[in-house]
Amino acid sequence: MPTLPIRRVVLYKHGVGHFEREGTVSGSQAVTLTFKQREVSDVLKSLTVLDRDGGLVSAVGYESTTPVEQLLAEIALSIPDEGSLVGLLPQLKGAKVAVRPTGATTDEIGVLLGIDPIDTSTAAGHTKQFRLSILADSGEIHTFDLFDVAVKLLDDGLKRDLDFYLKTQLAAKKKDARTFTLLAEGEGNRTLVVSYLLEAPVWKATYRILLNEEGQKEPLVQGWAVVDNTSDEDWEDVHLTLVAGLPVSFVHDLYTPRFIKRPVVEVKETTGVLPPTVEAGFDSMMMEAESAAPGMALAAAPMQDIPKKWRAKNESITRGGSMMTRTAASSVQTQTRERQVGDLFEYAIERPVTVRRNQSALVPIVLKAFTGKPVLLYQKHARAENPIRCVEFENTTGLTLEGGPVTVLDSGSYAGEAMLDTLKPKEQRLIGYAVELAVRVTDRIDSHTSAVSRVVITGGTLITYAGQIQESVYTFASKSDAEQTVYLDHPRPAEWELTGTPKPHEVTDGFWRFKFTLPPNSQTRFVVKAGHPFSQAFHLLNTHEAQLAAWVANGYLDDSTSELIRAAFAVRAKVAELDEQISRLEQERAKLHEEQKRIRDNLTSLGDRTSEKDLRERYVRTLGKQEDRLEAIERERSAAINTRDEARQKLTDALNAVSMDRGVPA
Repeated sequence: MPTLPIRRVVLYKHGVGHFEREGTVSGSQAVTLTFKQREVSDVLKSLTVLDRDGGLVSAVGYESTTPVEQLLAEIALSIPDEGSLVGLLPQLKGAKVAVRPTGATTDEIGVLLGIDPIDTSTAAGHTKQFRLSILADSGEIHTFDLFDVAVKLLDDGLKRDLDFYLKTQLAAKKKDARTFTLLAEGEGNRTLVVSYLLEAPVWKATYRILLNEEGQKEPLVQGWAVVDNTSDEDWEDVHLTLVAGLPVSFVHDLYTPRFIKRPVVEVKETTGVLPPTVEAGFDSMMMEAESAAPGMALAAAPMQDIPKKWRAKNESITRGGSMMTRTAASSVQTQTRERQVGDLFEYAIERPVTVRRNQSALVPIVLKAFTGKPVLLYQKHARAENPIRCVEFENTTGLTLEGGPVTVLDSGSYAGEAMLDTLKPKEQRLIGYAVELAVRVTDRIDSHTSAVSRVVITGGTLITYAGQIQESVYTFASKSDAEQTVYLDHPRPAEWELTGTPKPHEVTDGFWRFKFTLPPNSQTRFVVKAGHPFSQAFHLLNTHEAQLAAWVANGYLDDSTSELIRAAFAVRAKVAELDEQISRLEQERAKLHEEQKRIRDNLTSLGDRTSEKDLRERYVRTLGKQEDRLEAIERERSAAINTRDEARQKLTDALNAVSMDRGVPA
């Protein structure tokens, strides 16, 4: 049976590998491949078979998940582990066989009758022999020494059953192995290519950065890939490709058989008729859900009302770089072809690679010069006392560098270690690898709230604008004899902006990054000043006279605006007087209603005596006067409400008419 060795392996960063096998088949042949049970679903999902020379693959068979006992349930054969031949042949009684004794040239053909054990005595003791009996076509019964003949089955059905039994038993011994059989049909010698995806260990990248290397004007980056072969098969002289990126991949069970439960349909049979039972009816009631009335919210001040000096002024700085074309000399030469495949980037190793089963290998993927130099990076949260020595790395290699650990060598000596995130061509990164003990850093932070700088009145609301100011003074004390470049990362909180500070070299998600030169053996101060604007809103309708006086005293309001507000406050005082008048009238009306109730109760209890008659008349006169007063109260109350509502509208119009946008002098 032809074999299909692995010729090509493509490893990805998300836990799968693409494997390609290639071999030669002749005529119509069956090719077998063995996989672990957990790999079968991936193979079924991705298997591709090509017969490149005009042939075709008629079918691909594979072992099912049915237990071996169930597979063999319909085969009336059982072969014991001991005495296999003696145990098997009696089960074939009645089968057509051909028997050829040792040394004979012709077969004896007949029907198998069975096996007879015979005890014999020899000088060595008692032994048991087995005699095979057949019924020949002539009607004669012939017997043979069982272990002195060759027995051939002439029944094709029995031969198939026995072959299936033995293969099934063998497969059961390999509990984690599943065999695929590819039936290739055609003529002559042909090339058969099979490919599939399997779960595979993620390949890992690791780098060395060589600074001040002898004979090199620019630093070098050397990259290696760690490749693991955890399969049960050697990768011998395979074409290896490593892909950086994250294509979509998932696990889907195609191996386990699926069954859908079908409905059971029964034949309806006619039975006797019983008296019907009618259920009691009921009325269904529908309830509508009540929706809450939407609340009212005060509209926020428009963005254009924020003072100009608080508007964002940050700009990102983008630096360009030229690609290196010179090949660096090294004892380790990388033979790698790189190409972009959509958003993926692949390293194709040009020379065949051999990785033995359950072993790993380091494969060189890059050795190129890049644009870069040693610099310092200060991040207070990383280390407050000292900056970090970094490599200012601009990826001018033309390659996508997959993320991984980095070892930095300076003039051939170990200098430190770092981690590199995935770096696209032309991207820049600061790669920190050691603490710079020759430079010490101190900082002083002064935070305070600035005075109100602007006042806006609109829609009856007064809004004041101020800011939180923070000034940070960094002092770098250098004891180094060399001039150094420093990057300073200053935290960039949301909605904070720089004021009176040099433009940053670049802006990251969480920092303003400044760049400056640190002279040798000196102290250098760098000041970062940032501010955070905030506003506070006051509703003029609810403002007290004392607050208005304070605004005037602080210069928030000009004379004309303060007069308009005072005039509106006079109307507000009139509204308050009317509200108080209405409240008094309503209290008097409520008191009269209580008194009338008391009088009516007393009237109900009076009799027809003369004295009671006089009292009833007094009560009636009092009720009449009270009714006259209630009518007057209602007239006065209605007039007061109308006057108050007119005053309220006048007050609202007056406050809404006040508009001002004023800068407050410092």
